Amino acid sequence: MKKESQIFLLESQLRDREFEIAMLKETANAVSGELDLEKVFQLVAEHARKLILAETVLIPVLNENQSHYTYRAGCGKNSDEIVGQSLPLEVGICGWVSRHKRPWWHGVLAELDEGERNQWEKEAGSVVLVPLIGKRQFLGGIAGINKIGAKDFSQRDLDLLTLFAHQVSHAIENAQLFEQLIKSKEQAEEYQRELQALNAELERRVAQRTSALADAVKELEHLALHDMLTDLPNRSLVEDRLQQGIHIAKREKKVLSFIVIDINQFRDVNDQHGHDVGDSLLKQIAMRLRRILRQSDTAGRLGGDEFAFVLPSTDAAGAGKVAEKLIKVMEPPYKLGDKSISCVCSIGISVYPQHGEDVGTLNKNAEIAMYSAKRGGRGYAVYYPRDAKIPKPTGKR
Repeated sequence: MKKESQIFLLESQLRDREFEIAMLKETANAVSGELDLEKVFQLVAEHARKLILAETVLIPVLNENQSHYTYRAGCGKNSDEIVGQSLPLEVGICGWVSRHKRPWWHGVLAELDEGERNQWEKEAGSVVLVPLIGKRQFLGGIAGINKIGAKDFSQRDLDLLTLFAHQVSHAIENAQLFEQLIKSKEQAEEYQRELQALNAELERRVAQRTSALADAVKELEHLALHDMLTDLPNRSLVEDRLQQGIHIAKREKKVLSFIVIDINQFRDVNDQHGHDVGDSLLKQIAMRLRRILRQSDTAGRLGGDEFAFVLPSTDAAGAGKVAEKLIKVMEPPYKLGDKSISCVCSIGISVYPQHGEDVGTLNKNAEIAMYSAKRGGRGYAVYYPRDAKIPKPTGKR
């Protein structure tokens, strides 16, 4: 009976782990394509609360001059009373996390001197706060307050929330860039109105400023619509190109193919070699994908270890040839410093209009085909309706 109990416990832990990983991926997909900053913050708060079972989750975000932080979003008990409040950075746990650039939870108490321990001990078990750190700067944090069931937050809660924060930090930073883009466009329009009232000399000076601003807007637009790691089009731009391709194919009565590419066992690379090596591998994969692009094609990164191709005027047979080229170009091992890593991918194909006439349906059916290829140990698969009845694998691929 003891062995059976151990097996039951391990199976239960495995199911919990698969559920947590599936939730992390669902959240990453939800926020990666969202450019409305307030929606991003609210999504992060709601998913974080489910992840660590907190009574309340708040998102403190630093202001531009890094002197104060404001609670930009939250959910759960009493969150409505707190969201919108601003506090000096030196006040509270958020200030502590900002200064130390590391998470806060009750395990930190053992590392503090007696004076600090007495100061923080009352809040130690009831609060966990992990930093949000982007590629450019410290952004803020995710705070969980009071574990449901009157328990303390555990090391597992801390690890899950830290991984979650790492996944969503880039999406938050991307949304902030998009917000800056909107502001820059509004400024550009204001400058245009000023031009009409200025004399010739002033017009010349404003024209110079407008030119510089246009360059900045162009750069911000590129950052907002391209993946910051690989510089490939991000999910938003890929779906926009797919939508445009559907309109053209419909008007000209042509076909179009959509390809989804998943890197098998990519998580093992991160686990064994670290996220820096994983990021370097994704960059090299992106470089290889570019080699087989036609001028009319679009290759992009959907997020995590998923990439996509939009192939105008290409039927299933043509997409299959592209898939074979993709498999071949990704076969040679990747040199990452003193390491040599081999990758295998699974590819799914959907075709307009046979497998769908809108972005969502083509995307979903390409994913279904990709899972079919993964299950069958094949390099690629074209969508077949019966595959849709087979449940997707859960957890990180």
